[in-house]
Amino acid sequence: MEEAFRINQRKSRKARNDVAVQGTNDSSILSKVSMVKLGYFNDLFLREFVDKDVRRSPSINRGYYIRMKALEYALNMFYTVYDQKEVQIVNLGAGFDATWFRLDDERKQRTHFIDIDFPEVMQRKLALIEVRSRLNEQFEPIHTYSSLENFAVTNEKYSLIGVDMRDPLTLNTLLQTVKVDETKPTLLISEVVLTYMGRSSCNRVIQWILDFFQECILCTYEQVLPDDGFGQVMVAHFAKLGSPLKCIHQYPTSESQVQRYTHLGFDVSLCVNMHNFYRNYLPIDEHNRIDTLEPFDEIEEWQSKCAHYILLFENLINNNNNNNLNDEQIKPNIQFESYPTTMTYAQRFGHQSILINEKYVWTIGGFGTVDGRHRRLKTIEVLNIDNGDIQRLDNHLLGEHVFHTCHQSDNLIFSFFGRKSPGTLNSYTSIDINTLQVTNFNEDEKILRRWRHCSCYIKETNKIIIFGGYLNMSKSTNDILCLQSNGQLIQSQFSQTKPTNRHSARLNAYKHLAVLSGGLLENDEPTNEIWLLDTSKDIMNWTLLQTNGIIIPRYSHSAEIIDDTLWLLGGMNANERRPPGLCKINLITGEAIEYIIPTMCNEQPIILYNHQTVLLNKTTFLILGGGGNCFSFGAHINQPMILKFDHLVN
Repeated sequence: MEEAFRINQRKSRKARNDVAVQGTNDSSILSKVSMVKLGYFNDLFLREFVDKDVRRSPSINRGYYIRMKALEYALNMFYTVYDQKEVQIVNLGAGFDATWFRLDDERKQRTHFIDIDFPEVMQRKLALIEVRSRLNEQFEPIHTYSSLENFAVTNEKYSLIGVDMRDPLTLNTLLQTVKVDETKPTLLISEVVLTYMGRSSCNRVIQWILDFFQECILCTYEQVLPDDGFGQVMVAHFAKLGSPLKCIHQYPTSESQVQRYTHLGFDVSLCVNMHNFYRNYLPIDEHNRIDTLEPFDEIEEWQSKCAHYILLFENLINNNNNNNLNDEQIKPNIQFESYPTTMTYAQRFGHQSILINEKYVWTIGGFGTVDGRHRRLKTIEVLNIDNGDIQRLDNHLLGEHVFHTCHQSDNLIFSFFGRKSPGTLNSYTSIDINTLQVTNFNEDEKILRRWRHCSCYIKETNKIIIFGGYLNMSKSTNDILCLQSNGQLIQSQFSQTKPTNRHSARLNAYKHLAVLSGGLLENDEPTNEIWLLDTSKDIMNWTLLQTNGIIIPRYSHSAEIIDDTLWLLGGMNANERRPPGLCKINLITGEAIEYIIPTMCNEQPIILYNHQTVLLNKTTFLILGGGGNCFSFGAHINQPMILKFDHLVN
């Protein structure tokens, strides 16, 4: 009896999991329709499978766009390889996918297209086809087969099969009833399907493919990299939905996926992550077109999402994947520790945190949560680092600022630029620490408003330097501004040699120099350049620091200078298999060392971009906020943390 009870429990868990997996179809079809409606991708038929439209966020629209473009690319390559030949396409876990309906007439005539999914999903799909004229005018079934709850319908060019694909015997029977030819060239598509199966079930499906088809190409699109901050949020999201990613820890990287399919019997397995696919397989005109569809400023989230999804298929394309794992990085014994506060603090990103009078940390602006809604923040939070007390200031007129910079001068905090919304940029303002009075400075349009720029105050020359940033959604700059400490513009000259256009870099003061690190270039590639600007001369001169050792390119990181050492913490780089860690750069010798840092703090994921660091002492960072929206998996913002690195200083 106990054994029977355990068996029933396993069956019950399996049934719940199957229902949850089926539910992912309903969510994804709504997201695809949102993306199509805004013009990302041309598909006239997807809308027929939903009753109402929803509008997703720009990052979700882009995520589903790149998914559709990658699968379209695989489809086009398949048809190119088998030009003019009779072929088959088997869509595993097809859901409400409308690929067959949008094929042109030439491809339809030489293709037998088979959609396979759970019987419940295929029954719903068939019912929608029957009542939507745009669909049923293309598909009128002439043969129907059924066995218990499993079924197949076909017009011999398009077939729908309702079956659990983990049941190969029934699946084979239904494929034979719709006259699938195991000798014809066949493309099998698995669009986020196999990842929901346990390893043994998944490998059985792959083995079935190898056994049934004599000439086939398997194309899979699924997740990788479960262990960094973004990956942990992604894995937790699917687990919470009841549809866990069951194979991702066994095959966590592109390389392990390639080895897996090779071991199972495929001749060649090659893969590309979506970051590299977007850069290398889509033309610049397409990039420019996408940039015009809707305001978009979630670059880190977009590149993170793309780095965590791969398109893998056999015998079809060359691999231009450039995922690097830099084995010259050092893994020191350092851990993040929670920083105790009396209430929630700095739950935001794209903000500024500055230390006032060696005791108070003022956190200004950014994007966070208010009353359960994500929005740009006006509230200023003041942290007393002696006792962890927090004061919230709302009685001011500073307004919303995101991706701005701040500096203190006497009793004023200057806030430079940033944006209120994607289309509204701030001028620069000051707020009085004692009275909270706000003053707007120089509205002269000659001063280019911007966001995602960087700035620093250089005490030795009493100058504020502002560099780079975004001027609009598609153009960054290398424009430089020089101001007095009171906020007044100084007409200045700079050397002809200077850094190229970039945004999300960092600028720090070092003696009479401004030190520029990292940033995202106009080609959407991060850089590891370190530039020095001499502010003591009438014509300020830029010099590129010659470095030795490893500096991982990054942007949206934090940077601090302690004595003669520049420290870079975190940042974004979608080309690397692990996120950038802690980099130590000697500004005299150029010697650089990269340290690997943990991806968790107290069992919570860490996403280290768009955060702020405050030096508590020469060997301790206070890390505030950072993170963001993780595609459709929800938002993750770091809790306040400290990082002690005293043993790395020497």
